[in-house]
Amino acid sequence: MTLFDVPWRGIDRLGQPLELREAGRRDAARYLEHIALIVAETPFMLQSAADPLPDIAEQKDILEEYARRENCVCIVAARPGPPPGKQPIIGSITLVGGRGRRTAHAADLSMGVNRVAWGRGIGGVLLDAVLTWARASPMLRRVSLSVYSENRVAAALYRSRGFAEEGALRRYAKWDGRYDDLIGMGVAVGGPDA
Repeated sequence: MTLFDVPWRGIDRLGQPLELREAGRRDAARYLEHIALIVAETPFMLQSAADPLPDIAEQKDILEEYARRENCVCIVAARPGPPPGKQPIIGSITLVGGRGRRTAHAADLSMGVNRVAWGRGIGGVLLDAVLTWARASPMLRRVSLSVYSENRVAAALYRSRGFAEEGALRRYAKWDGRYDDLIGMGVAVGGPDA
C-alpha cells in the first residue's frame, strides 16, 4: 500500500525543510548508514553498535519485501535537495506486520532519529505519517512497540499519539553496568473492530 505517491515535504520545528517518503531498494546503503549512526549515538535502541547489520544486498531485499507486503512499511526522513534521492537519511520509522494468519493484523513499530536532528519534531512527524498509513491499511488493526523505561521523551511522544502501556519486561537490557526495563505499548488502528 503506497501512502506517498510523491514525497511529503514540510518543515521541522526549527523551520528547516524536511522530506518523508517510503524507502525502497535504492535507499539500502543510506538506510544502513543511518541505522549504524543511531545505534552508536543512543543506548535506547534494541540493537547496539556492536551488533551486526545486514549487508546492502540483504537490506535491499528487506526494503523490497516491505514494499510488497500490505502490512509493512519503512518511511525515511531526509533534508530535500540535489541530487534527488541521495540525501542522507536523518530519521526512519518502520512497521512490520505479522506473517501468520493470526497476527497479520498487528504490526511492530521501530523508529530512530539521528542525534543532530533531535528536538526538531521529526519523530512526531514520522510517527504521524506511519499511523496515517496504518489507519488507511485494510489489514492492520494494531500497532505495538517497545521502549526502554529510561527513554521518557520517546514514551511521552508515543502516549501523545494514543499508545498505552501494556506491560514491562524487567531488567531486559544492560548497558554501562545498569539494567533497564522494556515497556510494551500499543494502539488500535483502523477498521470497525479496532
